[in-house]
Amino acid sequence: MIAGGVAAIRFVAPAWRGASAVLLLTAGAFGGLLTAAGWGEAAAWRGAWLAAALLVATVARGALYRLALGRPGVGPGGLQWRGAEGGLLAVWLLGAVFLFILGLLAFVALIASAYAVASAGAGFVAADPATWGPAVDGRGRLVVGAVGVVGAAALLWAALRLSLAAAASVARGRVQVLSAWPLTRRYAWTIGLALALALALIAAPLALLLAALSFAGGALKPAPPIVAAAVGFAQGLVVAGLWLPMTVGLMAYLYRRADSAALEPPPP
Repeated sequence: MIAGGVAAIRFVAPAWRGASAVLLLTAGAFGGLLTAAGWGEAAAWRGAWLAAALLVATVARGALYRLALGRPGVGPGGLQWRGAEGGLLAVWLLGAVFLFILGLLAFVALIASAYAVASAGAGFVAADPATWGPAVDGRGRLVVGAVGVVGAAALLWAALRLSLAAAASVARGRVQVLSAWPLTRRYAWTIGLALALALALIAAPLALLLAALSFAGGALKPAPPIVAAAVGFAQGLVVAGLWLPMTVGLMAYLYRRADSAALEPPPP
């Protein structure tokens, strides 16, 4: 687990050597988005910056995953748009749709359990929704809470089962969403623990750095636009220049471990 964090940190230097141009563009896009959000820009500008940040971040992730997994196709400075980039977009969209459907099912189960518990309580009137909440007693709240916890755990488990889909899609050269499910068959919660520990190791100092930059930007208000842009770009460098390569390096490391484990014959 600590090895994953070390692998993530060590990948930053190769990422900048192979994809410096796209990382700088991504930092600029995220910096513009953070500046627009923090300095009261119009919603249209914030939407434009968000679209630009998502687009260049997809290009950056494609280059970074190629570098981390030793795949060909990295363009000059990490600038390319080939099958891997479209595949990463497809993975994100299909994974979001899958988890959204599971979330709807969990929400329906929660509502159904809440209604069942309320209907057994005192003062429940089916035709009057205002009586449903007060009809749920202490034990009923425990039941509804337990259903909610189970539903949230199921969503987290499903997200962990899909967590290696992006890395698998780049490594195998085709979109892998549910096809990547077997990679995490016995390792979903192990991957979750590794992600939690490694990301905590990575995220804590980066969050402190972002907070310091945000505080500095707030202290400078009102400031010339060039100063606001400089603070935003510095924040974008933290996100795109450190956080993005580290997370890709971590996921590539976990994918290689899971893929090698999947190729091992089962114990007799």
